[in-house]
Order: sequence, then structure tokens, then C-alpha cells
Amino acid sequence: MTQLKDQEKIAQLEQRNLRYLNLFRLFAGLFFYMLVNNHWVDNFYQVDYFHPGVLWTVNIYLGLSIWVMLSTFILTQKAVIVISKTMLFLDLLFLIYMAYGSNGFAQGLAILPVLPIGSAAMLYRKPVNILMAPFSAAALLWLMPEVIDFSAQATVSQSSLLLHALAYFLIALLGIRQSVSYTSTVRLYKSQRKTISGLENMNQVIIEKMSQGVIVYQHDYVVLHANQAAKNLLNSDELFFIPDAIIEHMEKKQESQIYHSEQGLDLYIRKAKLNTVKNFGVLFIEDSSFLKKAAQQLNLASLGKLSSSIAHEIRNPLAAISTASELLAQSEHLQDEDRQIANIITNQTERANHIIEDILAMSRRTTAKPEQLNLFEVLKNLKKELIAQGLGEAQKIHIVCPHDKTIHFDPKHLHQICWNLGSNALKHGQEKTLTISVHNNRIDFKNPGEPLKSRTQKNLFEPFFTTHNRGTGLGLHICRQLSHDNHASLTYHHLNNNHVFRLEFNLDQE
Repeated sequence: MTQLKDQEKIAQLEQRNLRYLNLFRLFAGLFFYMLVNNHWVDNFYQVDYFHPGVLWTVNIYLGLSIWVMLSTFILTQKAVIVISKTMLFLDLLFLIYMAYGSNGFAQGLAILPVLPIGSAAMLYRKPVNILMAPFSAAALLWLMPEVIDFSAQATVSQSSLLLHALAYFLIALLGIRQSVSYTSTVRLYKSQRKTISGLENMNQVIIEKMSQGVIVYQHDYVVLHANQAAKNLLNSDELFFIPDAIIEHMEKKQESQIYHSEQGLDLYIRKAKLNTVKNFGVLFIEDSSFLKKAAQQLNLASLGKLSSSIAHEIRNPLAAISTASELLAQSEHLQDEDRQIANIITNQTERANHIIEDILAMSRRTTAKPEQLNLFEVLKNLKKELIAQGLGEAQKIHIVCPHDKTIHFDPKHLHQICWNLGSNALKHGQEKTLTISVHNNRIDFKNPGEPLKSRTQKNLFEPFFTTHNRGTGLGLHICRQLSHDNHASLTYHHLNNNHVFRLEFNLDQE
């Protein structure tokens, strides 16, 4: 596309230059026509005698000049160039003939061929072809009197012929220099245009791939370009104008504040200032939830580093407190009220230790090392562990899985995910029942219950979000992160009056 535009620009430039050349030819034809037919010209150009062929030669040349001039507006560019190349040598023939036939050497008419010779550099880009014009003109200077009888005209000296021939060659050499410079400029222009076009395409790709919405608009809020992210955030397939609500938000100088969209998204809108480009603006749109997640990840990383460094110092005192409270609770002389307080101390230290374990598990997340595992064996062992820990009864834990079903997963990660989802269902479920069903590449952990509130569902996998006063809010978050590490996804659904945590695995093999 860019190459076609460049060719069009070059063609327009050449067409304009050809029109100037044809305009010169037309003026030359009119001048000689008036010189021959109008005595008014005699006031500043006196000719004693014209060669007998001058009259019909001038008429023919004027007619050709008019026809060639019109052809630049009618015919194709290629045809006009062919005609102009042919007329170039007819120009030399006519001008040199008129210089002889009207005693033009004394009046300076013999210098007129320098214009078509200079124009040869525009029509013939190669130096060898450009030199054809001065060689032809020089040949005409010496050979034309040998062919046509100019004995009635004034005699032209050899020195005058030589000086004119040198002028022709000098103009041709200047034309060659200009042609070479022009060709170099065109090549440089094409090279730079190609580079600029490549950069434009690269910028276009980068903008389209950005997760951040980008809108380029005019001062009247007409959208010139919007990437796919901006269209998705504003829920519009085509953006011709910036929405009125956002315009109002921008005009209140609230570029750095949150805009609440109709789709329920909290959008962070920022208008870029372009001091060097007038009448244009750039608008950046981001989903604030991504910013919150980024802040959370930063906080979690900081918390992980902090907890790793002080966990040892905290866990030792907790172990001492827990041991002391257990020993105290076993004392025979302790009253019932004091024994209850000791049990509370033991439970709370266990809870504090559990929180530390969760934070350490999150901060020490190891790289996944997937293996091919028999899924039925994994779930069967999980059921045994849940029963052994007293979390459920055998008749209330059901496993529906083909015996030969395999999963590509890190064994430790899979055990942590399954244990967390299974134990949560048994701890917090209404009927203390759990059904684990496997279908294709999907594991569903189901237990009956009423649907969660929309706010709870939205924040279910967020770190430190919990609906239980003894929870840390890190279990489900860690499970989802471990799922991602193993090319799996963990989602929540409410289907047929059941809470369903769905683990879809082997996503990298689909």
C-alpha cells in the first residue's frame, strides 16, 4: 500500500514537470508563430529574410505543441512520457532550424535548445541516455547546413557553433548531476518511507496487543483509532465517538480517578498530554481490577519475604505456648473454666501456626514438575486421608472416575489442591458430603448448598478473603496459582443446588 502511494507521488511529480516542458514548447511555438505572422514582433526582433520553409514548419510545430499539451491531461502517464521523449528531439530539430532560418544566432535563439536538453535529465534518468540530447543538437548544428540550403541567411562562424555546442553539453552535465541527485533522493525517500512504514506497522501491532485500552481522538472527540482492548472495556465493537459519560468525566479534570462504567467495571482513565501535536489526544483506559491485582501481588511478595524471615522466630514461641497450654489443660487440679481457657489458647496457637504455614507455602511456591499420574489412585488416596483426619465418613464421600484416567500434573501441587477443595467442602458444607466426579479433562468437587452472594463469588479466589472467622483466605488463592502453574484452571460454579469447584487440567495438550 505504501509502495503504491510512493509511486503515485513520483508519477504526479513527473507529470507536473512534463506539463512545464510542454508549456515551454507551447510558448516557443506561439512566439515563432507571431514572429512569422505578426509584424508587431518586428519592434524588438527584426528579421531581414526568412527561409522559405519557416512558415509551414512553425504552423506544424505549433499544432504539435498544442496536441502534446492536451495529451498530458487526456492520455496515460506512460503514453505521455513516450510522446515527450519523441518530441524532445523534434524540439531540437525545430529550434536549431529556426535559429538558422530566421538568422537567430545573432539574436540568441540558438541558445533555446538548452531547455529541452535540460529536460532530458527528467525523461532519461541514465547519464548515457541524457547525453544523446547534446550530441544530437551538436550534430544538427554542423550537419543541418549541409542538408538544407541556408545560403540566403547570415553566415554562422565555427566559433559560434562551438560555443553553442559547449553550452549544450554543459547543460547536459548539470542535468546528469541533478538526475543522479534526484535518483539518490528518491531511493533515500523510499528507504526511509519503508522504515517509517515498518515502524508504523510495529506500533500498530504493539498497540493492538496491549491489555491497556488506547484511544486516539481529535479535539472534537472523534475517534481516529481504538485498539481491541479499549473496545472490550467500553463494550463496543465500533467506536466512532468517545462516549458522553467519559467526555464528561474527562472535562471535570478527573483523568486520574475511577470511572464506573455501565457494565459494572471500574475503569481507570488517563488522558495523555501531547504538547507537540495539536488537535489530537490519546486516552488510556485500564480495568482497575488489574491494578488491584498488581498491588496485591506486590503485597503478597513483600509479605512472603517478611514471613520467611520471621516465621522461625514466631513459630518457636507459638510452639512453647501451645505445649504449655496442653500441659496445663491436663492438670488434675485445674478448674473447668481454666481448662476451657487453656483449650482456647491451644486452638488459637494452632490457628496462628496454620496462617504462618499458608503464607510460607505461598512465598515458597516451587516450580511445577508435572508427571503422568493415575487420577483414580490420587482421588482414592485423598478419600482415605479425609476419613483418617476425621473430616468425613466413607459413605458420604463419593468418587466417580474411570480407573485408567491420567493427569499431567505436579504430584505435590495436585495433592494440595485436592486436599484443600475436599476438606473445605466437608468442613463448611451443610450435609458434610462430597462428590468428586471426573469427566474428560475436568474434576468437579461438589457439595450441596445455597448459591454464594455475587460479591463473595467475585472475591472467592482473592488473597485474604474469607467468609469464616477461622480462615486465612489464602487456601483458594494458592490453589488457583498452583493450577495455573500446571496449565490448569480453577473456577467456581453453582449447578443444580451444588457448590462446584471445577479443575480443568491438561489445557496445554488441547
